[in-house]
Amino acid sequence: MRLPQFGIFAQGTVAHEFIEFDVRAGVDKAEAGRLITQLEQPAVSAGGVNLVLAFGPDLWRRLAPDELPAGLGPFREVIGLGGKGAPSTQHDAFVWISGSTRDIVFEQSRAAVKAVADVAVVATEQACFVHRDSRDLLGFIDGTKNPPVLEAPLAALVPAGEPGAGGSHVLVMRWIHDLALFETLPVSEQERVFGRTKSDSVEFSNEEKPATAHIARVEIEDEHGEELQIYRRSVPYMRLAEHGLYFVAFAAEPIRFERMLQRMFGLADGQRDRLTDFSRPVSGALYFAPPLTLLGLKEETLHEREEVLRGIPLFATCSAHDLTSIASRVQTREYPAGATLCTQGQPGDGFFVIVDGRAEARRDGSVLRSMGPGDFFGEIALIDEGPRTATVTSSTPLRCLMIGSSEFRDVLGQNADIAVRILDAVTRRLRGMLPPIDQG
Repeated sequence: MRLPQFGIFAQGTVAHEFIEFDVRAGVDKAEAGRLITQLEQPAVSAGGVNLVLAFGPDLWRRLAPDELPAGLGPFREVIGLGGKGAPSTQHDAFVWISGSTRDIVFEQSRAAVKAVADVAVVATEQACFVHRDSRDLLGFIDGTKNPPVLEAPLAALVPAGEPGAGGSHVLVMRWIHDLALFETLPVSEQERVFGRTKSDSVEFSNEEKPATAHIARVEIEDEHGEELQIYRRSVPYMRLAEHGLYFVAFAAEPIRFERMLQRMFGLADGQRDRLTDFSRPVSGALYFAPPLTLLGLKEETLHEREEVLRGIPLFATCSAHDLTSIASRVQTREYPAGATLCTQGQPGDGFFVIVDGRAEARRDGSVLRSMGPGDFFGEIALIDEGPRTATVTSSTPLRCLMIGSSEFRDVLGQNADIAVRILDAVTRRLRGMLPPIDQG
């Protein structure tokens, strides 16, 4: 089984940076690509930060000629009805970094650019954010047509047995909104543009939905009448002079993107998406996000992590499949004696399990507990999304496994036994803080 890049499906991050790279003139593309794959290593993919790495068709062809998924090719310009369309602005590589805070994402984005500076230059960059309850700047909730997270891999990933299996085709487009023009419409007319209600995102019935409604234009089916889905991860960007949506979507085959764009711009049946009267794309590129195995996270590396996890009581009852999944999400961290791993009152961005060494947890300067191999900490801030409840420092040289915040929630959602063990440990700690009950 090939593991996909988990950042494709990671939820809960609010800060995003999208970077497109071009290989420097005179640099061998295959060599450049091999260096770019190192961005997937923990030195850049740090605590609480997700990194998705994708390659343009030409660069991926140089890197892995035996793993070319069907239909792989550059974005082709779309020339639609009424002068509407989408330009092609294809580049060599695409990096999406997301995290819990803007400062962390900025730092990791700088690290990524620095890591590949000798072989690649930044072609475009765009900082984005989550707006209110995942709404586009036009005021409608974005991504409501997405499949549930557990079903998303079927829509997003190349099927097993095919070249590039476990990877995903990525469509990247930057759209500029004309908010002033859209806001001249009454809400009822805005809803007809989208084909659903604005406040609670209820889709109109087929009888109510105009043929030019956005939802109607992006629905496509296979030859059996089954809907073909994509997995959208779009987020808004905002400057006073220019604002809109950074559209990012993943699919098992690129033809799905092509068919949707043909329908949006009136090339399929002469009906154009009315949303294109209020928003226009100024970029368009296709990339391939390979599975982790093809990025260099080799089986022996996974096996080593699995063996470490297997020796920790918290993971003792995990199946082999679960251990493989968790091993691909954890990062090994080493600290000298006296290092601060967590600071009381600061945001939490990781869950830690001690492999070797000892550490102390303190609150307001008082020692709460001493911890050694097999002990874990950092879970409370990730569960309630509040600040750290204690400061943790290493008493000796320390080696830990660290799981980022979104990966931590994924692990709990997929393994109830781990969730119960963590809950049991938290309960025992809380009970230990309470004064004894007087039985007299």
